[in-house]
Parts: sequence; structure tokens; C-alpha cells
Amino acid sequence: MEYIKSFFSYLFTSNPGTAFSYYVPILTLALVLILSSLLFSQYYKRKKKTNFAFKRLFKKLSNRMLLFGILFLVLTAIRYENIPYFSMRILLYITALIFLYFIYRYIKIYKVDYPKEKENAQAKQHVVKKEENKYLPNKKKK
Repeated sequence: MEYIKSFFSYLFTSNPGTAFSYYVPILTLALVLILSSLLFSQYYKRKKKTNFAFKRLFKKLSNRMLLFGILFLVLTAIRYENIPYFSMRILLYITALIFLYFIYRYIKIYKVDYPKEKENAQAKQHVVKKEENKYLPNKKKK
């Protein structure tokens, strides 16, 4: 019982202190997320014109990477400034768990859903072109 109580007091301490040895890795992760968000948004703008499946499945990825990067920056700054209740360890752990789920979900989308959606989009594209040609006027006969 004492172990559980000490575990929860560790997680929910309102003022955990500035002794935090993960400043550099979290700041590095935040900056990598922000930079990759900017790079992916440029890549997305080029790719969405030709690949409908990519456009549909990865529309929100760059915004979410930017959101997580800013969130990690803010949580690290709050922890450094030792602001009560906002610097609780549980907030950083919850954010990290949500980020891991985010990574898992987009890897799954890329590995499983994207190939199926790409084939489906290409098949629909060929059918639409054939139907469009059916309604175009024929060449005049001489």
C-alpha cells in the first residue's frame, strides 16, 4: 500500500522541482517535430496534387506534429520554471503516451491502409476517365 501511495505522490506532486535530467532529449524531440512538420507540409503540398490516397490519409499529420512539438516545448518550459500544478509529471507522461499512440497510428496507416487506398484511388481514376470519354463529342467525319 505504501508503494502505491508513493507512486501516486510521485506522479501528482504539484511542485516536482527543477531537477529534471531529460531537458535536452525532450527539447531535441520538440525541435525535430517542429522542423519535420514544416518539411512534411512542403512534401504534402507537392504530393497531394498527384496522389489522392496520400492527400486523404495524411492531411493532418504536419499539424499534429507541430502541435506535439509545441506541447513538449511548453511542458518543458513549465517544468523548468517550476510552475505549480502545470509542471506535474503526469502531464508529461500523458503527453508522451498520446504521442506514442500517434506514432503507432500513422505507422499503421502507412503500412496497412495507404497501399489499399492507393490501389482503390488508382482504380477509380481509370474508371472515371473511361466514363468521361464516353460523353465527349466524337470527331466529325469527313
